[in-house]
Amino acid sequence: MSFTPTEEQVAIIAAARDTSDNLAVIARAGAAKTTTLVMIAEALPAVDILCLAFNKKIAEEMTERLPKNCEAKTLHSLGYSAWRQFVRGKSKLMDSKCFGLLKSRIETLDPEDRTAAYESMSETLDILRTAKSDGYLPEEFTGHWKPLIGNRDFFDGLPMEPSLLQEQLVNAVLIDSFKLALEGALDFDDMIYCPALCSVSWPAPKLTLIDEAQDLSPINHHILKKIVKSRRIIAVGDPCQAIYGFRGALEKSMESLIQMFSMHELKLTISFRCGSKICENARWRAPDMRSPDWAVPGEVKRLITWDASQIEMGDAIICRNNAPLFSMAIQLIEADLLPEIAGRDLAGPLTKIMNKLGKPLMPRADAIASLERWKDKELARARSGAKGQVHDKALCIQIMLQKTKTLGDAVAYLAHLLTRDGRIHLMTGHKAKGLEFERVWFLDQHLCDIKRGQDANVKYVIETRAKDFLAYVTLDSFAANEVDMA
Repeated sequence: MSFTPTEEQVAIIAAARDTSDNLAVIARAGAAKTTTLVMIAEALPAVDILCLAFNKKIAEEMTERLPKNCEAKTLHSLGYSAWRQFVRGKSKLMDSKCFGLLKSRIETLDPEDRTAAYESMSETLDILRTAKSDGYLPEEFTGHWKPLIGNRDFFDGLPMEPSLLQEQLVNAVLIDSFKLALEGALDFDDMIYCPALCSVSWPAPKLTLIDEAQDLSPINHHILKKIVKSRRIIAVGDPCQAIYGFRGALEKSMESLIQMFSMHELKLTISFRCGSKICENARWRAPDMRSPDWAVPGEVKRLITWDASQIEMGDAIICRNNAPLFSMAIQLIEADLLPEIAGRDLAGPLTKIMNKLGKPLMPRADAIASLERWKDKELARARSGAKGQVHDKALCIQIMLQKTKTLGDAVAYLAHLLTRDGRIHLMTGHKAKGLEFERVWFLDQHLCDIKRGQDANVKYVIETRAKDFLAYVTLDSFAANEVDMA
C-alpha cells in the first residue's frame, strides 16, 4: 500500500476483517470509496467476494484493481447468466425486441387507434422500460413467476397518465416479451427483469460488496436479497448523492439496505477532491464532510455579474435543468467560445416533439403557438413530479425556435447544438454525477428547490464536482463579451 490510510479507513478495514457484521459505509463526495472497497477486498484474501458495480465500465475498472479472490460484475451480467441457466442455455440478444413487438401489436389496431398508438409510440416504449425496471408483469398472465408490483400500482405511479390504449398495449407487449424471454430471446432490460421474477439460481459468495448503493432500485434490492440471503454484505455509497429517483432508483436506497440487512454504519467523511472552502460550503447537506489538512483552500464565489472573459477552457457549467444550458451554449458560441452540451440523448426526444408540432416550413410564430398547445396538453396529463420536465422540454424547444425562422431550421439548430464538440462542458447535475472539474460554475441554483424530492441532493452533487473553484451564477446576469481565447 503506497499511502497511509485515514483513521476512518483503518476502522472500516478492521470492521471488515475482524467482525462478521454487515457494514454500510457512508462515503461523502470525493472520499475515496473505490480505494476503500479495494482495501476491504485485499484485507480478506481467503474470502470469496462478489463486487457489484453500477455499470460495465466501472466493473472493468474494478476488475483491474481488485485482488483475484474478488469478482466484479454488474447485476445485468449476473442476471443474464442466471437466466441462461434457467432456460437451459438457449439465449439470444434482441436489442429492439419491444419496439418490434409493439409495432406488430399496433398494426392490428383499427385506423384511428393505430394513428394514436404510433403518435405515442415513443412514450409507450418508455413505459415498457419502466415496467421492466419496476418488475411489473400483468396480473392476468399467471405462471411460475411473481411480479413485484400490481397493475394499478404500476400505472398509477407513472409520471404521465397513460391512455387506456397505452395500458392495453403495454400489457400485451410485456406478455409477448416475457414469452420470448422464456424461449431465450432477451433485451438489455430483461437481463434483470426476467430472473428477478422467477426462481433462478444466483451466485452465493461469502461476501457481497456493493458500490454506489444509493442508486439501487426496488428490483435491485429484490435480487440482492436472493444473492445475499444470510451471508455477508458490505455496501458503500452516499445518501446525499441519491438523485436517480426519476429513473426508478429508491429515494432512500441505503437506508433501506441498512434496515434490510441490519448493517453497522461507518463513515468516510474526508473529501480528497474538494478544496477546504468547497467542503465547508457543502456542509449544509453533509455536516460531517471535511477536507484533509493538506487540502488547498479553493474558492467559493457568489457573483452578481459574470462574463465570457472569466470562463476558462475545461470549466464546467452545471445546472439542474437543460433549458438554461441551451441558452448558455448559444451565448458562448456568440462569444466565440467552444461549448459542449452533455446531453446528446436529448436530441431524439426533443426532435420527436418538434416533428409533431407541424411541417418543417412552419413559421416560427406558428410553431411557438403549436408548442404552447403541446405543453398545455402534456401538463394536463402530467402528475406532480413530471410537470417540471414538461416545462423544461418546452423551454428548450422555444429557445431553438427563437433563434431560427422555421420549425425545420429549429430542428437543424438543435442537432447542431447537441453534436458539437467543445472545451467548455455544459451539463445537468444528473449528467455531472461521478465527474469532477477544477472549476465549476453553478448556473441558476434557484432551480434546485431543496424542499422538493431529491433536489437537495442534486444541489449537493453539483457543488461537490468542483475541486478548486465554485461560483454561483445566473443566466440573466451573464454578459457575453467577445474574448480572445488564443
